Amino acid sequence: MKLNYRDLVILGILLALAILIAGFFLLIKPKNEEIKSNKASLASLEEERSQIEGKIREIDPLKQDIESVYKDTTKLTESFVDYNNIFNARKLDQYMQHFAEECEVKVMNLNANDLNTGTLNYYYFTPSFLAEDQLAQADLNGDYQAANNAQKLESDAISSRTEENVLVGQYSISVTAEDKENIWNYMTALEEQEETIIINSVSLSNIEIKEVKTSSRDDEEKPQPTAQFVISLYSVYDLAEPNLEQE
Repeated sequence: MKLNYRDLVILGILLALAILIAGFFLLIKPKNEEIKSNKASLASLEEERSQIEGKIREIDPLKQDIESVYKDTTKLTESFVDYNNIFNARKLDQYMQHFAEECEVKVMNLNANDLNTGTLNYYYFTPSFLAEDQLAQADLNGDYQAANNAQKLESDAISSRTEENVLVGQYSISVTAEDKENIWNYMTALEEQEETIIINSVSLSNIEIKEVKTSSRDDEEKPQPTAQFVISLYSVYDLAEPNLEQE
């Protein structure tokens, strides 16, 4: 059957529509879906990038905080005796010898222990008041109790703190000297040094508080003054410097 011109035009239009429809489903629609998927992936990546950039912005302040904490901690631990100086009994004795040498006291006997774990107690004074029950009866307006509580405020706050565990070296020593002033100097040297060395107890003997000659027997040789000390030395491990340049 022959097609006239009109039929050929209609057929061409139908073929063109068919090609367009086929092209849409075969090419355009998949590409459109791919574009949508890529847009969703792009949005997700942009959100991830935003979060990463936010974390990057936090790095410098975080480094500064870490460095500040490290410096504060290092400054706090400077008061403790260096671990390497007293980690065993031999090192502990070597560390303590210079106090005796500088104060010119002679060591008669000593006992040094290796470092061990211990508790560093807080030093504080708790006020006490005579006959508090009677004071409470006389305290009609509560003024006495308020004044007492104010005086106890510091000791109450400190006593509730957690006692910290540290490293402790124990050192017991008996010394003698030509003059009692050397004993006092030795005690003063231990008290005034800046590290955490604490005198737990002191026993003195052959100490004359007042020297007055009463007879010729005073010219006789007298026993040298002696003192026995029990001392605690506190130490901590050095805090490792943080490596802030790690990947």
